[in-house]
Amino acid sequence: MKKKALVIMFTLMLAFVMLAGCGQGGSGDATTEDQTGTDAATETETVTIGMCPKFTSDNYMLSARDGAQAACDELGYKLDFNGPVDGDVSAQADIISQWVQKGYTAITVSANDKDALSPAMQAAKDAGVFTSAWDADVQPQTRDFFMNQFTAEGIAKVITECMVKDAGTDEGNFLILTSTLTAPNQTKWIEELRKYIAANHPKMIIDDVLPGDEDVVKSRDTTMNYLRSHPDTKGVIVLTTNEVPGAVEAVKQLGMEGKVMVGGIMNIPSLIREYFKEGTVAKSGAANSPYDLGYAAMYMIKVQVEGNVEKAKQDGYIEAGRLGKLQIIDKDNGIVLIGDPVVFDASNIDNFTW
Repeated sequence: MKKKALVIMFTLMLAFVMLAGCGQGGSGDATTEDQTGTDAATETETVTIGMCPKFTSDNYMLSARDGAQAACDELGYKLDFNGPVDGDVSAQADIISQWVQKGYTAITVSANDKDALSPAMQAAKDAGVFTSAWDADVQPQTRDFFMNQFTAEGIAKVITECMVKDAGTDEGNFLILTSTLTAPNQTKWIEELRKYIAANHPKMIIDDVLPGDEDVVKSRDTTMNYLRSHPDTKGVIVLTTNEVPGAVEAVKQLGMEGKVMVGGIMNIPSLIREYFKEGTVAKSGAANSPYDLGYAAMYMIKVQVEGNVEKAKQDGYIEAGRLGKLQIIDKDNGIVLIGDPVVFDASNIDNFTW
C-alpha cells in the first residue's frame, strides 16, 4: 500500500509540473525568443525613436520634426519628439533618461551643450539604446552617427562672403548674434568664421558674440543695446533664423537702414521673407532644409537598427530614402553630411517654401 501510494503521488506531481509548463506558453515563447538573439526581437518589436531638439519652441526644430515623422511613416517607426522649451541642457538629459527607462530603441539629439549632454547619451548607449545626434553634436564616443546640415568651414565661407557683399565692405566692426554661448554647432561655426575672416578679410573685425536665446524680443534688445554703443557697426551676423526678426527690428527702430546689414544662417526663409523683399536691412542668407535634416536623421537610425553601422562607414555613405545617398565625410567620427548650404535673396526666396 505504501508503495502504491508513492507511485500515485509521483504521478500526480509529474502531471502538475506538465500542466504548469503548458500554462506558461507566453513565457516559454519569450525564453525561446531571447535565445535566438537581438535580431529576432527587432523583427517583431516596434522601433521607437526619441528625438530631442534644442528647443520645442523653435520653428527650425519643428520643421525637422515634420521631416522625421515623414521618414518614420515610411519606415514603420514610432517617433516621440520632446525637448525643453528654453534650451535647458539638464532638461534634455532628463528626457533622455526617461526614454532609456521606457526602453526606447534609439535616441537622437540636437545638443544644447556638447559636453554637458554627453554623460546622458553615454548612459543610454551603455543601456543598449542606439544613440546619434543631428544639427548639434555630442561627444563622438557617445553615439554612432552625427547628421550635419553643412560643414562649419563651408558655412563660414558662405555667410562671410554674403555679408561682405551686402555690407559693401570687409572693413570695420561686426557683431555675431548666436542662440546660446554653449550651442556646439554654433560654437564651431564661430570658430571657423574667425579663421576664415582672419585669412581672407583681416580688416573685418568680429567685435563681439552675444546670445539671443532664440527669442525675438531678447535678440532685438541685445542688438539695439549693442548698436547704440557701437554705431559704426557694419553688420550683424545671425546664426539662427528666430533671431533675425529681432536684429532687423533693432536696426530699423534705430533708423540705421542702409548702414547696418543683417545676414547669416537663416534656415526658415518663410519667417523672414518680408525683410528680403524690403531689402534695406537683410539682402541674403544661407540655409539648408531642416525638414530634410530630420528626415535624414531617421534613415541614419535605420542603419543602426539594422546593424549596418560598420558597413555604412566602410561604404562611405548611408541610403536616405528620397534623398538618396548621403556621404559620410568623417568615418572615424561617423559624421554624415546633408549637403552644401544654399544662398537665397529677394530674387529666389519664394522658391524656399519651408
